[in-house]
Amino acid sequence: MSQSPPQTIGKYQIIREIARSNDIVYEAYDPVMNRRVAVKELNVPGGSTSQQREDRVKRFLREARAAGSLVHPNIVTIYEVGEEAGRRFIAMEFLDGQNLRNLLDTQGLVEPKKAVEIAIGILEGLSFAHSKGVIHRDIKPDNIQLLESGQVKITDFGIARLTFEPNLTIDGQVFGTPSYMSPEQVNGREIDARSDLFGVGVILYEMVSGQKPFQGDSVVAITYAIMNHEPTPPQRASHSLWQAIQRAIDKSPQLRWSSAEQMAQALKGVVAEMESGSVVSTPVAPNPTLIAPPPVGPVNPGPPPVQVAGLGTAPPQSSTYNPPYGQPHGQSYGQPYGQPGSNPIGAPYTGQMGTPQVPVYYPPRPRRTMSPHTRQFLGRLVWAFVLMGSLAAIVTVGIQSLSGALQDQPMPRIGAPTTKGKDKPGETVRRASADDADAAVEDAETTADPAARRTAWSRAARIWSEVVAASENTDVANKAAVASFLESANRSYEAGNFTVAREATYQAMGFASGDAAQAKLVRDWEDALRGR
Repeated sequence: MSQSPPQTIGKYQIIREIARSNDIVYEAYDPVMNRRVAVKELNVPGGSTSQQREDRVKRFLREARAAGSLVHPNIVTIYEVGEEAGRRFIAMEFLDGQNLRNLLDTQGLVEPKKAVEIAIGILEGLSFAHSKGVIHRDIKPDNIQLLESGQVKITDFGIARLTFEPNLTIDGQVFGTPSYMSPEQVNGREIDARSDLFGVGVILYEMVSGQKPFQGDSVVAITYAIMNHEPTPPQRASHSLWQAIQRAIDKSPQLRWSSAEQMAQALKGVVAEMESGSVVSTPVAPNPTLIAPPPVGPVNPGPPPVQVAGLGTAPPQSSTYNPPYGQPHGQSYGQPYGQPGSNPIGAPYTGQMGTPQVPVYYPPRPRRTMSPHTRQFLGRLVWAFVLMGSLAAIVTVGIQSLSGALQDQPMPRIGAPTTKGKDKPGETVRRASADDADAAVEDAETTADPAARRTAWSRAARIWSEVVAASENTDVANKAAVASFLESANRSYEAGNFTVAREATYQAMGFASGDAAQAKLVRDWEDALRGR
């Protein structure tokens, strides 16, 4: 650390450098407001072309606009953006405490209840950012600051996507940190708020298990795992917590949580469950325009998984120290200038973690049965949705097939690659239809093995997505997809297979998220199935 007299940037007196990566971050003093601040200075590498320099300046200013427009307790506050003698800088609040990466490097993992509370803080900040049209795109432990007060702050909006401004990223260009990127981000496709939720799910998995869900020795191996592998449930996660994580890191955006607020509400239910020792559910106001689902008791998904003894030993420490903003010299972020950190670089970690207790299983309440009249009416309602949706989808697909035949442009077989030139003699080609999708749904519904059934659900969702994409009226096709999955849920409910019924409603929500009425119908089913 330099011992020379403090320099200045604008009105800010530089105390010390606390990070240097793409940009340089200083601890500084604001004499006007009499407060400590963090000042980030744009750092353009030597030898950069004029185009590269212009691009770096645009992204630096975009970060200032993205974070500067967000005033929220869970997002770092921007005070000023300025330029002096060609030096561009952003002044922001000075954050004490440590970032989440530092906590994971020193402790290995986080107690489940605290991990869920940290995730809720991240989600509340993201919910506000998404409502303002800002997608972070780089949610990872390094960008999550844990203050000494316990508050959670999201930092570094350097590659944020502002939906209300033209995109600086060209098609196919990838930005982010590989281990926390969503599948659509890996492929360089258009992303939305659900990509940030994928990052939260990965962070929550890492906090609870002590390791990342998608691992590899190289970027290629990591991205392959993200696209193809399914992580194993953490032993320290309860059933409801694992369900929340699993939905957040689903490879299909349509099957994830539809919003940060929705995921935060689910995790608050998990916290309440941990505090009370029993499974609880969040009440939802009834919708007078829809038929009420059957009355049910409180949620009780069954006994949690038995934990294996010997989990009290923290995993080996990483040999690399990664403090907030890349802080050198082993000094804790936010300590007064000149005082050494409480845990210098190289000091052995002496904390001990207790052996986790086996969760107590509480038996479910007596089951309430649905009245015959309600059962009959609900069955007829679902059948009406199925018939109308299927008829509309069949008519739409039939018209498209007829148009393709008239133009001598045969459509590809489901699952087969599209071939150019003349078709092979005698080859029959067609597009996915609603009947194909319904058959795939029934196949998933009747698959006994849970892992195979999850694959079958994904296949059914893909086929329905093909039907929707091929339809001239996507609203009608989406409603048909919702009706198909809800009919599957109804059949499974009648058979007493509530796990499959819940899985079918998850698929339905992916196609109902754009229609408020359809989404409410699916949520009513989800509420009805809680406790089954």
